[in-house]
Amino acid sequence: MQISTDHWATWRTSALAAAVELDVFTAIDEGQRTAGAVASRTSANASAMRRLLDVLVAMKYLTRRGENYELVPVARTFLSRKSDLFMEGFDQVTRMLSMGWQQLAQVVRTGQPIVREGGAAPGEFFAVLVKSIFPQNYVGAKTAVRAIPPQTRRRIKNILDIGGGAASWSISIAEEIPGARVTLVDLPQVIAVARQYADRHGLASRFDYREGDFREVELGNEKFDLVILGHIIHSEGAEWGKRLIARCAAALRSKGMLLIAELVPNDARTGPALPMLFDLNMLLHTPEGGTFTMRDYRGWLGEAGFGQVKTIKSASVPSPLILAVKR
Repeated sequence: MQISTDHWATWRTSALAAAVELDVFTAIDEGQRTAGAVASRTSANASAMRRLLDVLVAMKYLTRRGENYELVPVARTFLSRKSDLFMEGFDQVTRMLSMGWQQLAQVVRTGQPIVREGGAAPGEFFAVLVKSIFPQNYVGAKTAVRAIPPQTRRRIKNILDIGGGAASWSISIAEEIPGARVTLVDLPQVIAVARQYADRHGLASRFDYREGDFREVELGNEKFDLVILGHIIHSEGAEWGKRLIARCAAALRSKGMLLIAELVPNDARTGPALPMLFDLNMLLHTPEGGTFTMRDYRGWLGEAGFGQVKTIKSASVPSPLILAVKR
């Protein structure tokens, strides 16, 4: 019954976060196959570890044959530290966000977001968040850039990544477009993370950085061939989101492209569930943020001077990506 599944849904998240915190998936990837061996490697109780591992089998992150556990492909790709696409900080982000969701009823009563005394500064929070979301966004960006015709791709020389985080979108795209330079705009604490990831991918010499709030940082006029807004507009809200799209249009050369990644509900706002839940997450944590429909985006893009607007499906991100071309 759906109500039972939803009632206990947080248990699944908590179990997965605990396994990541304990480095269970890395231990198995390193060859620790039994509950006892994983417990020893992670300094945990063997009996309790067996129970956690069996839950992960039921959740289809592991398989078990006799006493031996194995990773399924998605766990090996995203949950083991041995992988280049490890979702670092997954457990920390889960804890930070879950505390806010416990206050949802009060936020709905007041219509005001959570005010957290002594919490992490925005830059510190995002420095953790961007590491955990790097892998899925990196894969999603590969889908986006490969959907651009080769002759159009060759015209991309300068890329602007606004609120670029760990540079998941721009690193992935720069790898596919040799010689393209990237300018990444974000808060100082987050740019420190982007530098690490760009260096890790061998792209440090092709990245420039502008530190600061992207509402205030000068983006320039007609300097870029591609601008990326990778999960940025939802925290800005409708008014600032429209302004940002207009600024992107101004920063693009003629026929330049804007790539938008967001969680997008249907036009009636009746689903899918994840974009609608994410809208509540924005209600909890931002004064103006939310999720917006394709009708909204098409309207804003048209007003800003974009002509062709298409969507690109990617298996790694929940909603289609939006690619718009400046008139």
